[in-house]
Amino acid sequence: MDKSIYTANYLAASKYMIKRLFKNKGFTLIELLVVISIIGFLAVVSVAIFNVVRMNARDAVRAADISTIKRALAMYLNDSATGYPASTGECLNAVGGVGAALEQAQVLVTVPRDPLWPATAPGSVSGGFAVSPSKNFCYYYFSNVRDQFKISYYLESSSKSGDAGIHTTTQ
Repeated sequence: MDKSIYTANYLAASKYMIKRLFKNKGFTLIELLVVISIIGFLAVVSVAIFNVVRMNARDAVRAADISTIKRALAMYLNDSATGYPASTGECLNAVGGVGAALEQAQVLVTVPRDPLWPATAPGSVSGGFAVSPSKNFCYYYFSNVRDQFKISYYLESSSKSGDAGIHTTTQ
């Protein structure tokens, strides 16, 4: 067999394949629409999941803040001759009231505040507890007895931190 014929056939086939390969340089309209729809679907799903994760993270911060406040109140009670700070009901903050008393007693460096609603009081309160239909409110503190307090807070979603809705912790 003659090598020159083989080489000529090989070169011709190679040129043909190269021409065919580079002849269709673009994508079809259908291919582009499929890719765009897949990207759009992934974007919508990721945004929805991201919002749920953010709500769960805020709820975890709320649970940790309430635990910190309870420990600070226990330290305050240990050092105080008058018991827990008295309040007819207020949002905890550093400006005045119970939050300022906890900072002044040096049991808190900074007063924890709700990540979304730091100054929004609950719409309905009964006996020092936030009750339904209250939604989206601050860490609400109430104490009218020397050795007892109530803190109400609101969780956005059901997660490891608890079920969605109003929660109250007492001592």
